[in-house]
Amino acid sequence: MKRIAFIILCLFLLSLPVKAKEIRFIQVTDVHTTQENGHNLDEFVKSINDMPNLDFVVFTGDNIDRPHKEDLELFLSKVKKINKPVYVLLGNHDVFKQQLDKNTYMKTVRKTLGAYHSDKSNYTFKKGDILFVAMDGTKEVIPGANGYFRDSELDWLDKVLLKNKSKRVVILQHFPFLEVKAKGHEIYQGEKYLELLKKHKNVIAVLSGHYHANREEFRDGIYHVVTKNFSDGQYCKLIEIDDNMVYTRLIDEKE
Repeated sequence: MKRIAFIILCLFLLSLPVKAKEIRFIQVTDVHTTQENGHNLDEFVKSINDMPNLDFVVFTGDNIDRPHKEDLELFLSKVKKINKPVYVLLGNHDVFKQQLDKNTYMKTVRKTLGAYHSDKSNYTFKKGDILFVAMDGTKEVIPGANGYFRDSELDWLDKVLLKNKSKRVVILQHFPFLEVKAKGHEIYQGEKYLELLKKHKNVIAVLSGHYHANREEFRDGIYHVVTKNFSDGQYCKLIEIDDNMVYTRLIDEKE
């Protein structure tokens, strides 16, 4: 019954009149898949497959709870059944050099999902006239809850934004810029990253997770979206972008 209500809600939302060039997708974050809870993705996948007019689904990190390859393989075995393109980002729970490093993780993602997906942890893809940029920010040698975007990552982003200065850009990452009370979860030297974004002017939104909370704020011309964790109620967020606006709606499949 809950799934039926979820599908009816989504069908209603997706049947509303839209403008040309609109992009519609689902953001999911902090699934924290384990061998014990992997079945939670089954109903979600069925519901997503019943939703029309979606361009893709993106998982913005902490897809698994521990950096174990068998948990990653379980997560991927579920989400590969989604009948839209699926994009996967890293979170702080996903990688640890001695157990599951970034290279192995992303190569496993590409092998399972297909050649359309990058095997790098920083990558781009285009939908319509929008460029989506996946940023890493995780530490695999000494993992921690802080986002840590190395200078090499920011230099790469700088070049991507410059090369695509005529395009609207949406950044996807696990770690939010918005402040939280929980110390140790913020982005290390995040002001340097923010100054880079201000320099370019073509970033319209940053979508993230990590905080296990829902929060949205428009700041310095950028719409910052933090989505609540899937692992606490099977939450996800429907995001629509047209020529003028970014629209979001938090969905709880268990409602």
